[in-house]
Amino acid sequence: MSEVKPVHKEVTVAKDVAELHAALLDKVKMLNGRVVSSENNTIVCDFGSLLLSRLVGEFWVPKSTLPKQAAIQLQAAGVGGTTLVLDIKDTHKYGYMLGYVQKYEQALQELSESLLSAVK
Repeated sequence: MSEVKPVHKEVTVAKDVAELHAALLDKVKMLNGRVVSSENNTIVCDFGSLLLSRLVGEFWVPKSTLPKQAAIQLQAAGVGGTTLVLDIKDTHKYGYMLGYVQKYEQALQELSESLLSAVK
């Protein structure tokens, strides 16, 4: 068995840092994420529920409720552009031991696509 591979994406968009920061915070709230910190153009947020996953079991819960964390860094890139660096990882750490690697990796990928839809 292998560990759950984290998702890493970098995108450059034609929006300024403040505008992108606000759009991403709105998207996190829409996705029922919990903002852990939001400072210095970095947003760290948690998604899903470790408690629900443990009580009900990873097999039974939907992918959106699996515990995961996203770290988003925003860096100015040229005139009016911003580079967004997105890292999403599994925070349960036992998904691979239970045989749910594919389910966790799909959940991480879907979350990354949802977050990146805010910048388009």
